Amino acid sequence: MNDIKLKILTEKDFLFLAKKNPKGIYDEETRNNLDRIIKRLIRGKEFCTGDEKQLLKKFQDVIFGILLRKDTETKGEINHPGTVQVAGSFSGNLAAESVLIEKTATVVGNIAAEEILCKGKVRGNIRATNKIKIAKEAEVTGDKHTHNLKMENGALLKSRCSTPKKKTPQPIFLMKKTPKKTG
Repeated sequence: MNDIKLKILTEKDFLFLAKKNPKGIYDEETRNNLDRIIKRLIRGKEFCTGDEKQLLKKFQDVIFGILLRKDTETKGEINHPGTVQVAGSFSGNLAAESVLIEKTATVVGNIAAEEILCKGKVRGNIRATNKIKIAKEAEVTGDKHTHNLKMENGALLKSRCSTPKKKTPQPIFLMKKTPKKTG
């Protein structure tokens, strides 16, 4: 650390941010800490050292992915312009650029995204502008709407599927509400 010069950040905050991936997926506490550090760099931009400016350049316009951890229960609406990874239980509607439902996850609600990978349990409608992949360990109940559906042998699927002609994908994360009905 002796060769790194700091004026705005503490050594602890600098190292915390430097070790993170700008495209990473983090839980709420980690995202809040990262946002706090980045905001401090932006506020003190004119006084930043070269090392701090390099870090700011790397993270200034970043959108961290959301991680809903295993063994957690979350309720509400998520409308996120990046990636959402669900490892716990989630109830509500979810719209994002990309959604990953882990083996340990249970989602009750509608999902809208450009790409969706489902390994866990989902009860709700799924709409993807690019593709839906349902892994062999998944259990999915609800309608699926996409032009590109891939399903592995062994997946449990109780639904109707619609696969319209491929159109230019629309960025779904800009929607104000998650669609309640598909198909």
